[in-house]
Amino acid sequence: MTIDSTLSSTTNSKPIIALDCDGVLLDYHATFAQIYEQTFGKKLTIVSPNAHYVSFIQSFIRNKSNEIYTHKQAERKYNVNFNDEEKEEFKQVWNEYGWRRMPMHDGALEACLLLHEAGYELICVTAMSSDFIEHRLENFRLHGFPIDKIISSGYDKDNFNNNPKRKIIEELNPVVFVDDLRRNFNNIQHVHTKLIFIDHQREDDPNQHDNIYYDAKYGSLLEFVKDFLKTKHHGENINWSQRPSHLIPFS
Repeated sequence: MTIDSTLSSTTNSKPIIALDCDGVLLDYHATFAQIYEQTFGKKLTIVSPNAHYVSFIQSFIRNKSNEIYTHKQAERKYNVNFNDEEKEEFKQVWNEYGWRRMPMHDGALEACLLLHEAGYELICVTAMSSDFIEHRLENFRLHGFPIDKIISSGYDKDNFNNNPKRKIIEELNPVVFVDDLRRNFNNIQHVHTKLIFIDHQREDDPNQHDNIYYDAKYGSLLEFVKDFLKTKHHGENINWSQRPSHLIPFS
């Protein structure tokens, strides 16, 4: 189910750019360590900085299935394990503070301000639970992001590889969609949207060997935005990939 929330009214008069949040705008990874220290009074040390973290943290916080996998990810990323009592204690603190206090990725605010000044409406499309949309809006306000709409896609807890954002992007048809998870581009069809992958070079990205199309790859949102806005006709100097025929819009 898709749920959206707005701080103020938005119009369809501006071209839209859709942005994932965790890993593009806000640093989910750093927040985990902050909440751990707040909960247990101990600082965490990252032992594997390029480990993939999305499945671990999101599955852990939402208390979904696949706990064996999540514990392995915890050991690898931070060299910690949680017993059942610690897991519940951590989850309670996270749900109260985690979504409100995430730090920004470097350059993310600057990138969003540049896009806003260039005339784009920015919409956050996230798989985060709709229960915490107001927390996320509070977090955006704290940092000064010019984003007043969030769409929550949820995700398929039974099949990680199902793209929960596909229908949203196909209906929204933004100029650009930016995400740091390959899965969220999978099989998006019949839109002119440019699909931008933010590559953090995670060594165990679960989709790194999948044949998933995106139009361009960048190391950060700011890197993409500076390239995109470089010319009068935005994006015309970018060397876009050749889109497969089955993904090309009908007109």
